[in-house]
Amino acid sequence: MNTNDAEFLKKLRSTFKIEAYEHVKTISLLLLELEDKPTEENKTAIETIYREFHSLKGAARAVNIKEIEIICHTLEGIFSSIKKGKLILNLQMFDIFNSALDTVEDILAMPEDKIKDISKIIEALSKVESGNFENKGFKEFKNKDVSNNVDIKSISEEIKIKDVEISEAIKAIDKVEDKKTQNDDVIRVSKNKLDTLLVQGEEMLYTKLSAAQRAREIKEINTLFQLWKKEKNDIYIEALENNIGALMKLAENDAKTIEGMIDTFIEDVKDIMLLPFSSIIEIFPKMVRDLCRQTNKEIEFIKSGAEIEVDRRILEEIKDPLIHIIRNCIDHGIEKLEEREKLGKLLKGTISLNITPISSDRVKVEISDDGAGIDIDKVKEKVAKDKLLAEKELKNIEDEKAAMLIFKSGVSTSDIITDISGRGLGLAIVYEKVQKLEGTVTVKTQKQKGTTFTIILPITISSNRGIIIKAAKSPFVIPTGKVEKVMRIKKEEIEVIENMAAILVDNCITPIFKLEDVLGLKSRAVEEALNNTISILVVNHMERKVAFSVDEIVMEQEVLVKRFNKQLKRVRNISGATVLGSGEVVPILDVKDLIKSSLKYGNRASSFTDTSSKDEVLKKSILVVEDSITSRTLLKNILENNGYLVKTAVDGSQGWSLLKSEQFDLVVTDVEMPVMDGFQLTKKIREDSKISEMPVILVTSLESREDKERGVDVGASAYIVKNDFQQGNLLEIIKRLI
Repeated sequence: MNTNDAEFLKKLRSTFKIEAYEHVKTISLLLLELEDKPTEENKTAIETIYREFHSLKGAARAVNIKEIEIICHTLEGIFSSIKKGKLILNLQMFDIFNSALDTVEDILAMPEDKIKDISKIIEALSKVESGNFENKGFKEFKNKDVSNNVDIKSISEEIKIKDVEISEAIKAIDKVEDKKTQNDDVIRVSKNKLDTLLVQGEEMLYTKLSAAQRAREIKEINTLFQLWKKEKNDIYIEALENNIGALMKLAENDAKTIEGMIDTFIEDVKDIMLLPFSSIIEIFPKMVRDLCRQTNKEIEFIKSGAEIEVDRRILEEIKDPLIHIIRNCIDHGIEKLEEREKLGKLLKGTISLNITPISSDRVKVEISDDGAGIDIDKVKEKVAKDKLLAEKELKNIEDEKAAMLIFKSGVSTSDIITDISGRGLGLAIVYEKVQKLEGTVTVKTQKQKGTTFTIILPITISSNRGIIIKAAKSPFVIPTGKVEKVMRIKKEEIEVIENMAAILVDNCITPIFKLEDVLGLKSRAVEEALNNTISILVVNHMERKVAFSVDEIVMEQEVLVKRFNKQLKRVRNISGATVLGSGEVVPILDVKDLIKSSLKYGNRASSFTDTSSKDEVLKKSILVVEDSITSRTLLKNILENNGYLVKTAVDGSQGWSLLKSEQFDLVVTDVEMPVMDGFQLTKKIREDSKISEMPVILVTSLESREDKERGVDVGASAYIVKNDFQQGNLLEIIKRLI
């Protein structure tokens, strides 16, 4: 190794130590948390520890610290087994896990020319992995005695010591960098100071909003004063008018000045925080070289656009996803030498990393390989085997969408789990991290041609802006970035399609919900009846689009986000709160949670339609037989909202059992169902003398003439095709039949 390589490796290892200490600190705290709670109550901690070891293992491999790599690989396997329920946690295991972390920290603190003996800890971890161990001999590779009582003060002191070591490592890196640049226009600022400065700047938003509010209030007073002045005239009032006018101008000027200052301040801080991509991808060439040696492949790594700058916080988050994708390209993409020779390809494969700006605030990162491409059939087989997608849905999926299934946790086309890949975890992390950054990731592949991953990222962390709305007369804020469209529609534009209330948004059928219903707020049905137009917000998260109706859309503005403290760490549908210029505290809605809640709540189509005839309906009993939980829930909600008593069954067999044991006035059934379909159920009803006269309505997606004729043959009272389904039609038919 020449002098330049040695210096480069030294720099990489200094950077690695900073990252490693952060991983170790995170794992240590999570192990403490996990030790206090049963496994079934803390699956998130297990998943996070698993991923932390996975990431630390990859980073250790990149800088060739084999001891840490081996320890982390073993621990990753153990937590994989724990996650799958193959291993059950106990207190003895935590002794060994913490000993392993102590060993990792020892290795990090050792001089680079020293080698740590890890045979004893690996032996202990291997026994844990096999489930064959006893609580003996653990103290011999621990630096201190183990007890069941956690010394929080001692742990706190250790964390402080590590923070000092991290700080010293940062200084070491700075010294290396300072040798390369002596430009007087460049200064170095601690990342902690930058973070604090940015938070202080964002806190000033309240002052900005408050000043604008004062200006609006004074303006309103002045308007009222002018109306009063028309009726009275007094010299003192004239003086007061002059004072108010002057105060109003001052307030408006102050608001403009503060706005300009804060906007400039925050933008300047954001600019300081920009770093080039080269700061994270400099380790990639060595990583590719080392993995090529392990896999006996020849690969050329090509990069361009490394000088493009983005927010440091974005770079920190996207580093691991890029590593995962490149490793995936090496292991799954590029073929072995003999295979490439058979296919007539160049023996040396190619992996390209191209970074290009696509707008003033977005950047595109493309990672391509010229390998075998993704085996779509194999992906589908894996998804079907692990039941990650419904069979019907998987059967009709297009190849382009099927390729995106590789981002699901647990999906891997590798035939065997190795230290490089095969666990089906890496690409799930990629998707999760990119979504967290408000970006997008897509994949395109061609058989024997190769695969391209495309990631679109913001250049900076966007400022917090939100739309203030009202639902059930209460104010809420929805983040602007999650809102795709704001619109007003007429009630008659809401359609019922396959039992779902929906509207057409850009030629796309979008389900619609009342925000107040999803939030569990009191309804305002009487007020709604007087208004024929509805205010709509169309939101989007992870390719799920949903429309919410609200009372009023007030305005869009910057908001200062206040996260919850530990006591309120998780509040369903709410991500935090903000203080408006008026001083009012308003909840900020979590769009991801809202979409989940709306799907669980059920799409109550009838809540958007006229229910004036509800009181006229007698309490008739209806049996709904439907194997789809969504359709079953929607039908149940429609009928119950119109005054019917409803029971449900998941297939014809269960429906028949209910018919034999309980009394019903009518049956609404799907046709395509397991065990016993709708045709068979209808036939059995007609053959039973006690219930042969009971009306049966078939609601199905089967629309061929033959299917309709079969419905008539078995004695159905009505046959409704889901594509033509209208809620009013169903209710009218039921009313006519019973």
